[in-house]
Amino acid sequence: MNGAELAGRLIGFAIVLAVPIVMIVVGQRRKRESAGERGGVLFVSGIVLLVLVVLGILSSAAQMSTAP
Repeated sequence: MNGAELAGRLIGFAIVLAVPIVMIVVGQRRKRESAGERGGVLFVSGIVLLVLVVLGILSSAAQMSTAP
């Protein structure tokens, strides 16, 4: 893997991780401001998405480490 490919993967992982983190932050703010269900749903879905993204990154790393 060359430097450009590594940089591209790291930037991609950062973008993919940013989406659920933003969902969690926005969900917390909406929950505090309006005490509505919308913020709670956004917060929970952000956490679920974050867990799925982290598991996907870990599985991708495991496949890369076992490649011949």
